[in-house]
Amino acid sequence: MDDGFFVPDPKSYYRYYLATVKQRNNCPINNDEPWFIYVIDLLILFEIFYHIYMNTPPLNNLIRNDIDMFWSNRLGLVRSVADVRLFVCEYLPLLGIDYDTSIAKAVLQLQRINVAETQPLVTEIAALAKLIYNEGNTNARLKLWRRLAKTVGYDKEINKIDINLTSRSNVIKYIKVLLSDDCMKMWPAHDIAYKIVNLMVHYDITEDDRPLYEIWDLATEVEAMSLAEIEISGKLDETIKPSKKLG
Repeated sequence: MDDGFFVPDPKSYYRYYLATVKQRNNCPINNDEPWFIYVIDLLILFEIFYHIYMNTPPLNNLIRNDIDMFWSNRLGLVRSVADVRLFVCEYLPLLGIDYDTSIAKAVLQLQRINVAETQPLVTEIAALAKLIYNEGNTNARLKLWRRLAKTVGYDKEINKIDINLTSRSNVIKYIKVLLSDDCMKMWPAHDIAYKIVNLMVHYDITEDDRPLYEIWDLATEVEAMSLAEIEISGKLDETIKPSKKLG
């Protein structure tokens, strides 16, 4: 999948599996289910681990279409060279807060634009964003980000692109940024939900930590839903509300 930020990891995909099974049965998993239900669950789990191995997220077509629609709508507002620069400059302040590779993938969405006057700049930006995404060395990526910032006329200094999500306070700050009104306009809901789910890789969110766990648990459901299901269920709003009380 090229349209979102995903880091394949067993914990996240297992949570995806649990959320999917919970949605299908609409009830907690229990020991009284018929044997064939477990067979189906095992097949789902096999599919998830296949996606881990293949380095792709297990998204259904509805979710893929939702993500495509998000970027189409967002990029529909980019009609000039000035708009291209503004689009990139909206994401650059997130460096050092969010994964820079995720930001690079957002910038690469500009390749969808088909406006003649923007193509030279888009081509230059995309070339730098691809180098950033494929570069494993943090210092080298930092230099490339500075080049990209200069290309779009971003005048604020970029000194840091790495992030630390190993403490509760940093996790809270990260969640608040992801669920802010600005970020909700900049990323598909599924990408935001996935990033929250993926926090478990860096920080152990236990059930005893009710505010954080509630947000994380709701995110596991949101990332497995289509946009229509998210809106009907109100799960995204339920995820945002407790984030306002985090501190």
